[in-house]
Amino acid sequence: MMDTRLIGVHIIIKNEAELLPDCLESVKDADELIIVDTGSVDGSDEIAKAYGAKVIYTEWTHSFAASRNEALLHATTDWIIYIDADERLVGGIEAVRTLLQDTKNTEAFTVLIENVLGATLEDRLFHRAVRIFQNRKGFAFHGAIHEDIGPSIIDKCGIASIQDAPLHLLHLGYLPQQMSSKNKVARNEAILKKGLAEQPSHPFYLYHMGITCCQSGRLEEAVEYMSKALVHAANSASFRPTLVRDLVKIRIERQEAIPSEMLLRQEIRTYPDYADLHFWLGQTLEMQGQLDASLESFHNATTFQNDRYVTEAGISGYRSFYKIGEIAARLGRYEAAAKSFYQAIQEHRTYHPALLGIAEAFRQLNVADPEISSLLQTLVQPQASSQYSTIADVLYQIGAFQELIASIPSHMLEDKAIRMQYAMALIQSGLYAEAESLLTKDAFSSDEDQEQAAQLLYICQRQLHGHLQETALRDIPERLCESLHQLDRYLQLGGLSDNDEDTQHLSKLACSLIRQAVYLQCLQTAELLTAWSDDCELVYAKELYRLGCTDQAAELFIAMLHEQRLDEEGTFMIGEILFDKGHYFQAAELFEGALATQPDDPKARTAASLCYLQLAGDNLRQAAAKSQDRQLFADDLAKIDGSILLLNRTGWHTEWTGYRRRVRNEATRHLLVHDSKE
Repeated sequence: MMDTRLIGVHIIIKNEAELLPDCLESVKDADELIIVDTGSVDGSDEIAKAYGAKVIYTEWTHSFAASRNEALLHATTDWIIYIDADERLVGGIEAVRTLLQDTKNTEAFTVLIENVLGATLEDRLFHRAVRIFQNRKGFAFHGAIHEDIGPSIIDKCGIASIQDAPLHLLHLGYLPQQMSSKNKVARNEAILKKGLAEQPSHPFYLYHMGITCCQSGRLEEAVEYMSKALVHAANSASFRPTLVRDLVKIRIERQEAIPSEMLLRQEIRTYPDYADLHFWLGQTLEMQGQLDASLESFHNATTFQNDRYVTEAGISGYRSFYKIGEIAARLGRYEAAAKSFYQAIQEHRTYHPALLGIAEAFRQLNVADPEISSLLQTLVQPQASSQYSTIADVLYQIGAFQELIASIPSHMLEDKAIRMQYAMALIQSGLYAEAESLLTKDAFSSDEDQEQAAQLLYICQRQLHGHLQETALRDIPERLCESLHQLDRYLQLGGLSDNDEDTQHLSKLACSLIRQAVYLQCLQTAELLTAWSDDCELVYAKELYRLGCTDQAAELFIAMLHEQRLDEEGTFMIGEILFDKGHYFQAAELFEGALATQPDDPKARTAASLCYLQLAGDNLRQAAAKSQDRQLFADDLAKIDGSILLLNRTGWHTEWTGYRRRVRNEATRHLLVHDSKE
């Protein structure tokens, strides 16, 4: 009889030379390595052999289950772990040996799989799956895609024979670069189409075809496939709760709040302990302005912490605490908001939304910027450059520019992201020469960073001298220098290039500079650049509005409206301005115009409805004032006021946060002291 601790690892490969070494390193102590190669031409098989693997060469039959079952035919160990080349076994084989030493009456184990979706800790998706099982005759994989041996084990030994193991796999296959380089979406779609041709109502195939459509941006098709899958999937199907979650997320992306809410309320009865469903119910309620009800759903999400379901990182913790804080802040409950943000940060101390939220909440509670900066330092306890960058970004967003400058140690300026944030804070503080000293050094390697640095230098030059000096861009790539100098020459001459291609390129550059200049509150530079074209003036007006300079923006918008130069976005912005000033009839006309071109625009529909409700309320109040029995109108007025309150909470209107709120609240229009000449 074989030693029951003998462990085999099975992997399917095809051109995995980049990922395979790290995978094999994590399982190198296995008693047997079996690799099924379905057609590698990049030397993957030789890498496997170097680790002592037995390589089985087979043709690709468009079925992952077939390849897994081929590996089973060659297995000689008692226990088998199956993984992919883009996975890593955390803790190595020794962790598995420890698990199996005391195993009795168990045929298989699930392991926790951490799917890495991006660079941050919150870019994670967790789920459990059977990956370790006894090598018994009769067990077989099923499924052309996302193959699974679990049903075979349950069929023969019952579900009680499968236990959860405290083991962890790290999966890198969902990273964007991996999805793109392996062309996984096209591969999966081909497999699924073949499967659906044979079994058109197969719920698992329908569900994953929906996922494939979503990954390629075809959201309407994704909803159709997933909705059909939901009809055919049994409540007991292991993938069904995840199907509900994914379908709801897509429908929310499509702004389908009410159908999403109805589906979630129904499915929560089936899966009451699935935190993600409570979280997304909170999102749908928030979209409809039902903020108090959404708070309850987010609180519910924090009460269910288990790994039975596919779940996003932080859903039952810091993500939900953040949402609770965000909604409390929207309701004006800033102390409660700060407490919830603090709870989120206790779980994830560099969670940017919660750090920004707590800084904003304390700003609303009139806490001074130096104290907020000190709090952020205490909460994050920065050591790595990424942590300093997070603090810098939060301080920048709330307009604490001096505190940002004071909080960054000089050696951290070697980090490109921090250097850029620091330079922008210097510009916001009117310290243009100091900013130039950072930007002119050869510190930015990527094209995007070099372009931004060049634009910031141009803005500094304009603010300091009114024009671009010849030597200002000596350390900037020539292609960027020439365009900026060319733009500056034309602006000084007051004329445009005769070359249409030049004009188009320089107009695009001028618009980009305007966006940067307004964002940096360098309005004199931004206004000078509007002379380039009508498009530049429109960009300037929109950016002024986003900054919070609504009166200045309104003057420009009105002039453009009369000259029929205002686009849909600008029209909506002036509609918001009119609405805020109580000119509901005129605002309604503009919002109706937006609906004529985009009838499904939820923001325009909400805005128009609010205008009519406000007008109806005004008329009722006038009628009530003339009536001897005002109570006759009370119920209708209460309903109208309730509807107005609800719709105003749906997020239809531009919201100013951070330093933009400060700009908007300034009493005078000329608030930028560092924009004026000293």
